[in-house]
Amino acid sequence: MEILENIQKNINDFKADTLKLDDFLTGTRVSYSFFQHKFPEVEQEFSALERSQVEVEGMELFRKLNDTVSGYDVEVLKYCFINLIARTDVFINDVADSIYLWKKPQFTGQKKSKELLDFSHSSFKKKLEHLKKEFSLVFPEIEEKLDIIIEIFSTRNLLLHNNGIVNETYLKLNKNTGRAIGDERVVTEDYFKLTIVIAIIVAKSIEQQVNINAELVQK
Repeated sequence: MEILENIQKNINDFKADTLKLDDFLTGTRVSYSFFQHKFPEVEQEFSALERSQVEVEGMELFRKLNDTVSGYDVEVLKYCFINLIARTDVFINDVADSIYLWKKPQFTGQKKSKELLDFSHSSFKKKLEHLKKEFSLVFPEIEEKLDIIIEIFSTRNLLLHNNGIVNETYLKLNKNTGRAIGDERVVTEDYFKLTIVIAIIVAKSIEQQVNINAELVQK
């Protein structure tokens, strides 16, 4: 069935893109580290010879980069994290669209568009509840990690809308984090790696349940 093939393609693409993002982060951070390690040597060689004005100006740019690159590590982790959550959101929305075509082919037009729009704007938890109510789809592996997933999505919202500063909304959704209003939520390497693992779990859980449902339909 073409619809199921499209769902599988979405799943495969999402898993591949997630791993590519991890590779991009690793490569970028290695490049930053290499630059910082080599810069003193480059600067010493540069200073050993007389240089033109153009070369001096170029070297000044490298000096400014060296002064600021230490902060880039934190920023690239943050933006890769935000990108991954955005990709996860889009992935789930795309799968939901295909599930409607599969499970409710007669459901079309403005009503379907509005329902999918509402779905796309809902929280991760509400998305799971909707898929269970409308299509009897349950995702045990995801539900086991639901508290972690809610915290991850809450952190994304903090970074985008509150400069990463913990607020009341975050604490209402995440009561046992040990954080307080005004704390800064920083994306560390371990936290990003956890998010990668969670994204893959989400994809594999959806894949498993879609395949189970497809097999039941065929029987």
